[in-house]
Amino acid sequence: MSLRTTIAPFAHAIGHAAGLSLARAKEFPVARIITFHAVGVPSCSTEAFTAQLEYLKQHFRVVPLAELVRALRDGRADIAHWVALTFDDGTRNNGLVAAPILKRLGLPATFFICPGLVGRGAWLWNHEARERLRSLPSAEFAALADSFGRTGENLEAVIGWMKTLPAHSRSHIERVIRDATPNFRPSDAQRTEFDLMNWDELKALDPALITLGAHSTNHPILANCTPAELTVEVGECRALLEQKLGRPVEFFCYPNGDFNPPVTVQARVNYVAAVTTQPGFVKPGADLHQLPRLNCCDSLPHFAWRLHRPTA
Repeated sequence: MSLRTTIAPFAHAIGHAAGLSLARAKEFPVARIITFHAVGVPSCSTEAFTAQLEYLKQHFRVVPLAELVRALRDGRADIAHWVALTFDDGTRNNGLVAAPILKRLGLPATFFICPGLVGRGAWLWNHEARERLRSLPSAEFAALADSFGRTGENLEAVIGWMKTLPAHSRSHIERVIRDATPNFRPSDAQRTEFDLMNWDELKALDPALITLGAHSTNHPILANCTPAELTVEVGECRALLEQKLGRPVEFFCYPNGDFNPPVTVQARVNYVAAVTTQPGFVKPGADLHQLPRLNCCDSLPHFAWRLHRPTA
């Protein structure tokens, strides 16, 4: 662990307690889009999530993503200190944990959904592959990694390599991993973190508070997709969601934050706006289909710091 990593929590705590983080954040006349994933899990506890939302409600103007996008599209400059909340993947905990807290606080949000996974009751491929590989004894994992040509690599390196593969090649590796872990059964904790909402649960979300957006059909790495695959993953995704949910779907979120020119062309054709995982502030004149976001944190002091230091 580096010295910077060691002292960072102390800097965050002091900055928050002294009001310095808030004062610094207020110096930037920008809007912010916040990224959440699973809520009520170790990486984002219910307590930390609630504290971050209460902080935003107290000190910023929390608006629907649609309102922020409309202001940007209209060329308005008065978006300073606006905040839009977004949730990637559509995990069940978003509905069970996050949505009630959002409702209690009266805060709007956008949930990005993968209709192909909802229809199959599946996890995101990287979550399944990671947890299956994690279940293997070290010797078996090493042998499997070696069979992939990833000798000596750890779990995250193997997942990172899978993200570079064309969709058909990655699907083959996924099948190999499943075959190597026939006895894998998700624990209650894993299901709490990775299970997705079903169609009935998505339909039950309050449309006055929760906007539903598209997160691709099956959550592939879009930059690795063929033109035909992009049509399914980006264009048909919207049609599937609108057909199943009976709601308009106007916003897109790039899976894993990966995109390239062909991907953004599809996003521009099919959606009013799209968000990335690139850290940064939203300023007037921003590209509506490459909107940056800020990640949530595991503590309020760190989150308050990140509101003025997006990459910290």
